[in-house]
Amino acid sequence: MEENTENTTGNAIESATIEKYLIFLIQEKRYALPSKIISEVTVLEKVFPLPLVPDYVRGIINRYSVPYALIDISFLLLNGTSNARKMIVLKEEVDKLAFLIDDVADIADLPSEKLMKIDQEESALAGTINAFFEWKGNQVFCLEASEIINRIKQDFGQETN
Repeated sequence: MEENTENTTGNAIESATIEKYLIFLIQEKRYALPSKIISEVTVLEKVFPLPLVPDYVRGIINRYSVPYALIDISFLLLNGTSNARKMIVLKEEVDKLAFLIDDVADIADLPSEKLMKIDQEESALAGTINAFFEWKGNQVFCLEASEIINRIKQDFGQETN
């Protein structure tokens, strides 16, 4: 989405790209995903366990007769199992994954210049978090969904070999 700022003569003087982010909590830390990749946020229901999968995969959930792998993001990021009861379901065209979260904190309309990139080589969470921003006095870390998906696919490949 683009937003134009107009001066008093009606001419556009600057154009900023604004993206909407869902801010959520995992172990009292704030994380975000772009809303364009999220299908829904819902309460955790029945989880069907899977054998021989990485520890961060809780199992399979059923969303409208479509199976989604339930990923414990807390375990993936912080190596701690979560007791969370909510989940973010990604859009099917992104991948059939759902992320376990503690709670939804907010929705942010964020101009692209407010997003601060993280140097991947210096980050302990390289490939998982690509940027951060300040929101209402809190630091919010942006998850890199495509890299998380790639890691999961790679881990699944290793588990099945």
